[in-house]
Amino acid sequence: MARSFCFVTLFVSILTFAASTVVFAQVDPVALMEQHRAAIARGDVAGALALYTDDAVIDAPGLCAATPCVGKAAIQKELESRVAVNNRATAIKNYVSGNVVTSRFEVRNDATQKAGVERVILWAIYEMKGDKIASVYGIPERTDPQTARFLE
Repeated sequence: MARSFCFVTLFVSILTFAASTVVFAQVDPVALMEQHRAAIARGDVAGALALYTDDAVIDAPGLCAATPCVGKAAIQKELESRVAVNNRATAIKNYVSGNVVTSRFEVRNDATQKAGVERVILWAIYEMKGDKIASVYGIPERTDPQTARFLE
């Protein structure tokens, strides 16, 4: 009887540990953000869009500046516009808290070059839901001289 009790206790402990490992195992939010940026840089709109939840929101400079883009159809247009200008985003510094990444990054693209600036600096807050991007909120760093010149 004591052996059965020990075996059952051990078995339940192992199952509990395994279940808790599965629950807490999530995609690295920085890796997901970088996957998104890499997809845009290589022109893969479908690949970037697949990283978003169905009800995701982008509220950032671009097509989603005046009115946030909600849902994949609206977000697809924003991503297509980023690909059209050969957008290249490079992280300067990322800050992570749970499933949220706050990223300071630079962007180089055809629009910045056309405006006569090498790059602009932006801040973005990415919120992840499981292995998908749920929301992105972005703002330009207006204290940066090149970014300020681009925004004129």
